[in-house]
Amino acid sequence: VHLICVFPVLDVKLCMILEYCVRGDFRNIIDEFQQLPQSEKLMRGWEYTAQITRALDHLHSHNVMHRDLKPANILVNQDGTIRLGDFGLSREMNEDYYLTIAGTKVYMAPEVHLLKRMNKSSDMFSLGVIIFQLITGHHPYEADSEE
Repeated sequence: VHLICVFPVLDVKLCMILEYCVRGDFRNIIDEFQQLPQSEKLMRGWEYTAQITRALDHLHSHNVMHRDLKPANILVNQDGTIRLGDFGLSREMNEDYYLTIAGTKVYMAPEVHLLKRMNKSSDMFSLGVIIFQLITGHHPYEADSEE
């Protein structure tokens, strides 16, 4: 996401002002994707996957984990360009944050649920769940509640 401004809040947090993404979040894309002709789904699916993967790679190359990757936190510009948003749970990869539970349960990697060490693969697991949802139109783990 194009960062417009960053300023401190209460000496402990940063507030980031990001660009407005006209098409909303990836939940809209998942719904639209289901209506596409089969011939177009493959190309668009690869395109979306590549964009999100590049964004995660950029974060990871700067030693940052997103920790709450889900369709609501993936934003879409007018031209279809993908942006990551909601960095409220993002942390630098270090020992202090490896052992904390963070994120939305239905997108969390198994190691997060089991209180094991989080790593870059935890974000990639969340991406896998999102791509499954994009392709099939439903979440891989169907349940009446998050519990």
